[in-house]
Amino acid sequence: MELGVSGLNTKATLDPDVTARLARRAEELGYGSWWAGDHVVLPSPRTPDSPMEPTDPVLDPLTHLAYVAAVTERLELGTGIVILPQRNPLVLAKQAASLDVLSGGRLLLGGGRPAFWRRR
Repeated sequence: MELGVSGLNTKATLDPDVTARLARRAEELGYGSWWAGDHVVLPSPRTPDSPMEPTDPVLDPLTHLAYVAAVTERLELGTGIVILPQRNPLVLAKQAASLDVLSGGRLLLGGGRPAFWRRR
Protein backbone atom coordinates (compact mmCIF):
# COMPACT_ATOMS: atom_id res chain seq x y z
CA MET A 1 0.00 0.00 0.00
CA GLU A 2 1.18 3.50 -0.80
CA LEU A 3 0.03 6.53 1.19
CA GLY A 4 -0.47 10.09 0.01
CA VAL A 5 -1.57 13.38 1.50
CA SER A 6 -4.54 15.40 0.31
CA GLY A 7 -6.27 18.72 0.74
CA LEU A 8 -3.24 20.84 1.46
CA ASN A 9 -3.92 23.62 -1.04
CA THR A 10 -6.53 25.27 1.19
CA LYS A 11 -6.82 27.33 4.34
CA ALA A 12 -3.84 27.06 6.71
CA THR A 13 -1.37 25.77 4.12
CA LEU A 14 -1.60 28.77 1.80
CA ASP A 15 1.76 30.03 3.08
CA PRO A 16 4.54 28.91 0.71
CA ASP A 17 6.94 28.14 3.56
CA VAL A 18 4.37 25.90 5.25
CA THR A 19 3.65 24.11 1.99
CA ALA A 20 7.36 23.56 1.26
CA ARG A 21 8.03 22.28 4.76
CA LEU A 22 5.05 19.89 4.70
CA ALA A 23 5.82 18.62 1.20
CA ARG A 24 9.45 17.92 2.02
CA ARG A 25 8.43 16.23 5.27
CA ALA A 26 5.85 14.05 3.49
CA GLU A 27 8.54 12.96 1.06
CA GLU A 28 11.01 12.26 3.90
CA LEU A 29 8.38 10.14 5.67
CA GLY A 30 7.88 8.03 2.56
CA TYR A 31 4.53 9.28 1.35
CA GLY A 32 4.12 8.57 -2.34
CA SER A 33 1.81 11.34 -3.49
CA TRP A 34 0.51 14.85 -2.81
CA TRP A 35 -3.06 15.64 -3.90
CA ALA A 36 -4.73 19.02 -4.46
CA GLY A 37 -8.44 19.66 -4.86
CA ASP A 38 -10.10 22.18 -7.10
CA HIS A 39 -12.75 24.78 -6.42
CA VAL A 40 -12.72 27.74 -8.78
CA VAL A 41 -15.83 28.99 -6.99
CA LEU A 42 -17.80 27.65 -4.05
CA PRO A 43 -21.59 27.72 -3.68
CA SER A 44 -22.86 30.84 -1.98
CA PRO A 45 -24.84 30.42 0.13
CA ARG A 46 -23.21 27.15 1.15
CA THR A 47 -25.22 24.07 0.24
CA PRO A 48 -25.53 21.27 2.83
CA ASP A 49 -23.34 18.90 0.81
CA SER A 50 -20.60 21.44 0.02
CA PRO A 51 -17.38 20.61 1.88
CA MET A 52 -16.30 24.21 2.35
CA GLU A 53 -17.53 27.71 3.12
CA PRO A 54 -17.87 30.11 0.14
CA THR A 55 -15.13 32.31 1.64
CA ASP A 56 -12.57 29.52 2.24
CA PRO A 57 -9.36 30.22 0.32
CA VAL A 58 -8.33 27.59 -2.23
CA LEU A 59 -5.18 27.73 -4.35
CA ASP A 60 -5.40 26.61 -7.96
CA PRO A 61 -4.40 22.92 -7.92
CA LEU A 62 -2.03 23.01 -10.91
CA THR A 63 -0.22 26.11 -9.66
CA HIS A 64 -0.01 24.62 -6.18
CA LEU A 65 1.31 21.31 -7.54
CA ALA A 66 3.90 23.12 -9.64
CA TYR A 67 5.23 24.69 -6.45
CA VAL A 68 5.25 21.33 -4.67
CA ALA A 69 7.07 19.82 -7.66
CA ALA A 70 9.76 22.48 -7.34
CA VAL A 71 10.45 21.68 -3.68
CA THR A 72 10.29 17.86 -3.90
CA GLU A 73 11.93 15.15 -5.98
CA ARG A 74 9.80 12.00 -5.84
CA LEU A 75 6.25 12.78 -4.73
CA GLU A 76 3.66 12.08 -7.39
CA LEU A 77 1.42 15.10 -7.85
CA GLY A 78 -2.31 14.50 -8.16
CA THR A 79 -5.47 16.46 -8.72
CA GLY A 80 -8.38 15.04 -6.86
CA ILE A 81 -10.17 16.40 -8.90
CA VAL A 82 -9.99 19.23 -11.42
CA ILE A 83 -13.57 20.39 -11.97
CA LEU A 84 -13.77 20.02 -15.73
CA PRO A 85 -16.94 22.08 -16.45
CA GLN A 86 -15.13 25.15 -15.06
CA ARG A 87 -12.06 24.76 -17.25
CA ASN A 88 -11.20 25.44 -20.86
CA PRO A 89 -10.15 21.97 -22.05
CA LEU A 90 -7.34 23.17 -24.32
CA VAL A 91 -5.84 25.46 -21.69
CA LEU A 92 -6.13 22.72 -19.04
CA ALA A 93 -4.42 20.21 -21.34
CA LYS A 94 -1.54 22.63 -21.96
CA GLN A 95 -1.19 23.42 -18.25
CA ALA A 96 -1.28 19.75 -17.25
CA ALA A 97 1.20 18.73 -19.94
CA SER A 98 3.56 21.54 -18.91
CA LEU A 99 3.38 20.53 -15.25
CA ASP A 100 3.97 16.90 -16.15
CA VAL A 101 7.09 17.81 -18.16
CA LEU A 102 8.49 20.18 -15.54
CA SER A 103 7.88 17.68 -12.72
CA GLY A 104 9.60 14.84 -14.55
CA GLY A 105 6.41 12.94 -15.33
CA ARG A 106 4.95 13.01 -11.81
CA LEU A 107 1.47 14.43 -12.58
CA LEU A 108 -1.64 12.33 -11.95
CA LEU A 109 -4.54 14.30 -13.45
CA GLY A 110 -7.99 13.47 -12.12
CA GLY A 111 -11.02 15.23 -13.52
CA GLY A 112 -14.74 15.26 -12.92
CA ARG A 113 -17.52 17.33 -11.46
CA PRO A 114 -18.46 17.85 -7.82
CA ALA A 115 -21.33 15.81 -6.37
CA PHE A 116 -23.34 18.93 -5.56
CA TRP A 117 -23.66 19.73 -9.30
CA ARG A 118 -26.79 17.78 -10.01
CA ARG A 119 -28.47 17.60 -13.36
CA ARG A 120 -31.91 19.09 -13.22
